[in-house]
Amino acid sequence: MSKVEAKSVKVYKPEIMNCSKCGTKLVYVYTLSNKVIQFSSGRIMKIKNMGYKCPSCDDGIVYMSATAHKMSFKGCTYSVKVVCMIDDLKSKHKSRDEICDTLISKGLEISDRNVDILYKKINEYINQDYDSIIKESYKNQMDSFGEIRLCVDLITINSTYYIILYNYFNGDILALWKTNSIDEENVKNILGKYINDQYNITHVITVRPVVNFHQIIKTLVPSKCKMLSFAKF
Repeated sequence: MSKVEAKSVKVYKPEIMNCSKCGTKLVYVYTLSNKVIQFSSGRIMKIKNMGYKCPSCDDGIVYMSATAHKMSFKGCTYSVKVVCMIDDLKSKHKSRDEICDTLISKGLEISDRNVDILYKKINEYINQDYDSIIKESYKNQMDSFGEIRLCVDLITINSTYYIILYNYFNGDILALWKTNSIDEENVKNILGKYINDQYNITHVITVRPVVNFHQIIKTLVPSKCKMLSFAKF
């Protein structure tokens, strides 16, 4: 397969531009990633994730853009939505060749081997022990920053929804849920155990208001939590 070339570049900086420890305005240090990503629309873009640090704390922490980070899984050059599409097509018992044909018809370059790799990748996240992972992440965030910052992404493929919970500070995927409904009761059943007043959650970055998903999350977070949106793509 030939190397894909980006037609344009988008640059992203952290959504929160103040140090989590002292409040000082962050300053640019270096580019954390400069990745070419194929999107479900067939667009091929280079996404630059700009790293910033606190000039006062000198703690070695580099802050990144959650928006840029969540566009593709770590190690992947296809968008998260493309990977979710593969999972959805697999659930409909489509063969590797049929999946390749579907994605190629949308302008993507992909091989049957990559279909297998990406399907395995998303299922590793779906089946991971997210209770333990979330508990450990929350503890580490509290130990390091004294607060918890989260990102919640929502990917919609036909009538299937993929809800992805991230650690804002390092971009780790804490959980990935696959569901057929994002009504209030179901979203609260999925996220309410992890997003509630029990935890010192100070920021949640999520999708722009999509069918009431943003508003449902807002009812779960502590009253002092700031709700932010991913930067516009």
